[in-house]
Amino acid sequence: MRVTPRRLVASVLVSILLISGGATVALADDHASDAGVHDVGGQEITVSDATVTIADTHLEGPGLPDTTIEERSYTVEETTTTIEGVSLSINGQTYEICRIELTLENVGVTLENVELSNGN
Repeated sequence: MRVTPRRLVASVLVSILLISGGATVALADDHASDAGVHDVGGQEITVSDATVTIADTHLEGPGLPDTTIEERSYTVEETTTTIEGVSLSINGQTYEICRIELTLENVGVTLENVELSNGN
């Protein structure tokens, strides 16, 4: 099955979001909405003039094709994605981010030995 640029960008956005989310969560310690959940609030993340390399990785999730990418490069000129309501659990602590606006500007993406699957 052929990987479409839209699916590829979605996969890369998820990866960047997870990496950025880990960095953002570190700011959450003093903002508790209840005893077990820390409310981080809204976040705006901009990645510009960068190159991201994803290598030796397996991404699995509904809607992804079953395919392997040996080596391929793309450039994302500009895109903005808004995600409403994200919960992250790290080391038993739950963090809630009510809104994330992720903007990519002139970002090169290189995939090397990446396997995508829908989990079935």
